[in-house]
Formats: sequence, structure tokens, C-alpha cells
Amino acid sequence: MMQHDPMDGMLTELDRRAESVRHLMARSSGSLIAGLWKSLDVSTIYHDWALEGQVVSASDLDNAFDYRAVTDASSLGLYLALRSHRWALHLARETAARKKLVYSVSLFKEFHAFFSGDSDGGAPGRYRKEIPLHRSYFHEICAPDAIGPNMRKLVQWLNDPDEAAELHPVLWASKFHYRFMRIFPYADVSGKVGRVMMNMVLIRNGYLPAVIHATERQRYYECIRQPQQALTRLILESALSSVEATGKMLSGAAAAS
Repeated sequence: MMQHDPMDGMLTELDRRAESVRHLMARSSGSLIAGLWKSLDVSTIYHDWALEGQVVSASDLDNAFDYRAVTDASSLGLYLALRSHRWALHLARETAARKKLVYSVSLFKEFHAFFSGDSDGGAPGRYRKEIPLHRSYFHEICAPDAIGPNMRKLVQWLNDPDEAAELHPVLWASKFHYRFMRIFPYADVSGKVGRVMMNMVLIRNGYLPAVIHATERQRYYECIRQPQQALTRLILESALSSVEATGKMLSGAAAAS
């Protein structure tokens, strides 16, 4: 007798909830949708930074995205980095909406530019030259001279229509993120690039971003070290959490109007 994979039920539930949210979004006002994406952006940035061990406060986020606020010189660098992260999320949505999306090394470079600043020598898309000794990620990563060939293989896989058609979008996004993090092409910001592009895949397929919460930080690191199924489950749970919270918000707004 075949054993039932519990993730099959979770995928079915995600699809059901996502379809409901899509209907709610279609009936919502433009201002409500804009507010929804702003809320999702702020939540994504807060938790994404926390996954990297970078703590930002609610006031930091408020001030960074309020262009009328008086900015203290000591906070300017932080605010610019937070704004760059939000621009990367905007790019992800714009890219996801393209009629035809072709993955390329240049696209990775474009996203990397938002996050790198001067951390990688100020050269967007520049691959790391060594294996970092001190980092939050302790999983196995490829040698520097293997990054280029592995990135080209990853891009080829991303553009293979048979591969995309074979897997549920969440499973496909998870497989991408797992493979990308095993390459770990950039010295400091591979995690941020990998997660924003993973969520771009989900958005393109009609899902909301899978926001991995700060409370799951240690679990996230451990999942990347384990077989891929562990990461897939975490991403699936995160995607479910996003659609559940969004569904409640939109339903509440509809009932109040």
C-alpha cells in the first residue's frame, strides 16, 4: 500500500486558499491592493534581514520608507539598504509579470546589485573568490572555480519548460532555492538574492511570497543542510501562512466596506 505524503495535502490546501485569495484580490480596490503589497514588502524585509542576523526595528522600517522623514546621517546607510531591498521586491513583481521570462546570469546580477552595496567589492554579480570561514550558513557549498559552470547549469534548468511543468510551483521554487544556496555564488548576500528570486517564481505562478519568519531562522539554516524535502516543507508552511494572513485581511476589509 502506498504511503500518503503529508505535503500533498498541504499543497492542495495551499492551492485552495490561494485561489480564494486571488478572487478576493480581484474584487479589491487598487488602494487596498497597494496597501497589501506594502505590508507584504515590509514583512518580507523585516524577516529576511532577521534570517541574516540583521535586526531592524519597526521605526527603522517606517523611517526608511517615509521619504518625508528627516533622516539622521548615522541611519542613512541603513535606510538606503532597506529601500534597495524594497526596490528588489518591486523588480521581482515586475519580472514575474513579464509575458515571457528568460532566466539568465544577467538577471541574477540585476538582483544582486540591489543587495551587494560595497560588500562584494562594489561589482554587481561578482562571484565570491573563496569559501567563507565565518557565516550563518554552514551547509556544503561549491568551490569558487565551480560557481560559473554551476550557475550556467542552474540557468539552463530554470529555462527548461519540461522541468517547470513537472513540478508544482512551490516544489519547483524550493528546488531552485536549494540548488542556488548550494552554489552560494556571492560572498555576503546569496541568501537574500535566492529568497527574492524564489518568491518571484511563486508570484509568477499566482502565489504570494513565502515569507520565512525570523522565528524559523535556525530551522531554515538546518533545512539547507538537510535533504531538500526539509526546505520544501518550510517553504510550503511559509506560503500557507502568507495566504492565510492575506485572506483574513482581505475578508475583513470586504466585510467592513
